[in-house]
Amino acid sequence: MFAAPITVRIAAIGVLFHAINHVLVLVLSPFSWNVGTVFHVINAPLYAALVLPLLHGRNWTRVLITFLLACQFLGRFVVWVMFPSAGVHLALIAGWVLTIVVLSLLWATTSSRRHFRKTPVPAQAQPVREPAE
Repeated sequence: MFAAPITVRIAAIGVLFHAINHVLVLVLSPFSWNVGTVFHVINAPLYAALVLPLLHGRNWTRVLITFLLACQFLGRFVVWVMFPSAGVHLALIAGWVLTIVVLSLLWATTSSRRHFRKTPVPAQAQPVREPAE
C-alpha cells in the first residue's frame, strides 16, 4: 500500500468531501441544466479520481487539485452574489475554509512537501565531511 503522511491523508479526505459535496448539490438542489450543473457533474468524479494519485505522492495531482480548488474558491464569490441566502452563504464559507485547509495541508507542511518529491530525501541526511589533513 502507500504510506502518505497524516497531512496528505487528511487533505485527501477533504478532497473526497469536495467530491461528495458536488454530488449532494446535484441531488438536493432543484435540477436544471446550467453551467453549475455541468460543473458539478464533471468535478465530482474528477475529485474522486484524484485521491489515490494524491496519496501515492504524484505531484501533478497536487498541482491539479490546487488549480481546481482555486477556480472553485473564486467561483464561490459568484454564487455568493447570485444566491443571497444565509444557508447558501454558510455553505460557501464552509467550502472556503475546507479549501484553505486542504491547500495548506498539501503545500505548507514539511511532511507533505517531502511526500511529493520525485526523489526521496532521507529525513536525517548527514552532511559530507572533508577528510582531515
